[in-house]
Amino acid sequence: MHPVRMVPVRLSPNAEAQLGLGLVIPKPGLPTLDQRLRGTEFIGLSVRRIANPPEATGMTFWSINPYIGCEFGCGYCYARDTHRWTAERNDRATPDLDPRTAFERQIFIKQNAADVLRRTLDPSKVGNRAILIGTATDPYQPAERQFGVTRSLLEALLGYRGLRISITTKSPLVARDAGLLKSLSERHRVSINMSIISLDPDLIRRLEPKTPLPHARLRGVRVLAQAGLDVGLMIAPIIPGLTDGWGALGGLMAAGKDAGARYADGFALRLGPVARSGFLPILQREFPALADRYRRRYQNRHNAGADYNTALTRRLRTLQQIHSFPLNRFGAPTPSNRA
Repeated sequence: MHPVRMVPVRLSPNAEAQLGLGLVIPKPGLPTLDQRLRGTEFIGLSVRRIANPPEATGMTFWSINPYIGCEFGCGYCYARDTHRWTAERNDRATPDLDPRTAFERQIFIKQNAADVLRRTLDPSKVGNRAILIGTATDPYQPAERQFGVTRSLLEALLGYRGLRISITTKSPLVARDAGLLKSLSERHRVSINMSIISLDPDLIRRLEPKTPLPHARLRGVRVLAQAGLDVGLMIAPIIPGLTDGWGALGGLMAAGKDAGARYADGFALRLGPVARSGFLPILQREFPALADRYRRRYQNRHNAGADYNTALTRRLRTLQQIHSFPLNRFGAPTPSNRA
């Protein structure tokens, strides 16, 4: 494959401040790196920043996303707006393709991510705040097998010391990098969150039709645990009325414990406008009895409400105690700020 040439366009200071995503906007015609028979297009993208500070995201941590768009395409995912913005800015929006579908059919590959990280990451600015990899798209989605952007970023992080690094994925592909992650953990505090919402493969196929099945993810947990890594289950999002039962959550924690997980925690489904537009039709098709209840519950808010969150937190804490997991690993909000 010939090298891909990216041509940056100069933006006004005001435009850059408004965009705030650290992208170098090329001239129209970003190169297509690959086109899969299943219809997925992989597009090369050059960036000028890869680690997003809390000031840019409104979060309490730094974030890194090796890709824009995610072939897993979970219906409840909130990250579709970022993909639409990128496609429109780079003249890759497809008129006959719904933006929600484009999120999982057009994957932007941040080809220069590792080089940019080496040039721009300043540990003194990061301080004791964590760097989260995979906050908007899965860093070990299928594209990683071919392009290896996530692995290249981990290799770049070997050049630093004393950082807190957390990786979240639904893919057992993360186990490929067990040796690299072990080396990284000797220089940093590293944790790997395996995201699993249910042990039921039929339910997974109805809610997340393109993600790896639960047994494969647990196999990945086992490999990482045997390598001595800090790995656990992120039971998220917990879907009200579908995956929040005592048996469902307890079964997941028991399976995680058996696989060697050091922790298991979760939080309830959040539905912003973009996620709501993708998830409610799935509920209407697969679980019509729940659809109206969701519309009422999430009508004027992004979360399930303080009453539900309080009850769910109590259930999670009880199950964590039963399975000898640490409490509140992910820092669940207190009732006062759950609104």
